[in-house]
Amino acid sequence: MPHTKRTRVNTHDPRLVTIKRAKGLPALRTELAGHVIVEAIQRASKPTFRVVHFTIQVDHLHLIVEANDAESLAGGMKGLLCRLARGLNKVWQRNGKVFPHRFHDFALRSLKATRNALLYVLNNHHKHGVCSPRKDGARRPDEFSSGKEFDQWADCEQEYSPDQEGAYVAKGGWKLTVGWRKRYPLIRIDERPGRPP
Repeated sequence: MPHTKRTRVNTHDPRLVTIKRAKGLPALRTELAGHVIVEAIQRASKPTFRVVHFTIQVDHLHLIVEANDAESLAGGMKGLLCRLARGLNKVWQRNGKVFPHRFHDFALRSLKATRNALLYVLNNHHKHGVCSPRKDGARRPDEFSSGKEFDQWADCEQEYSPDQEGAYVAKGGWKLTVGWRKRYPLIRIDERPGRPP
C-alpha cells in the first residue's frame, strides 16, 4: 500500500482496515486458519485498541477497529499482525512473511460510512460468492465473520454477545452500536455490499 499519511485517529471514529496475505500462501478461509485468526483477534483487543468486526476471505481480511489514538492503532495492528503471522506459519509449517504489505485503513467519519462498512465487512462473502447457508435452509451470517455477534440484523437473531466470556470481538462504541441505526435501516442478511466506503 502507498505510504500516504493516515487520517487522524480518534476514539470516536471507527476504522475499516484491510490486510492482504502474501501471494502463493494457503487460503485464510479454512477451519484451521480461521481458528488461528479468531484467536489472534481475541488476544489483540485491549482497552485502547479493539477489533469490533471482521471477515476472513481467501487472501485477505477486513476488520472494523476502534483505537484511542494513532499510537494505539499502530501498536494494536502490529501486535495483531505478529500473532497472525506466528499462528498461521505454525499451522502451515513454514517461515517467512505472511502479510508483507502495510495495512490499509479508512476512517469512518459519518454514520452512513459506518453502516456501509458494517455491510461491507459482515456480508463480504456475498461479494466473493462464498455463502454458507444452513442445512435447514435458514439464513445465517457468514461463519468466517463476526456476524454471529452482530445484533443489528434486520432478519436474523444475534447468536452471541460481544459482552460474554469468550466472545470473538470487542463491543463497539456509540457510532457502531447506536448511531448509524438512528438514521439508516438495519442490515439484511442477504444485502449485497457495494464498493468499500
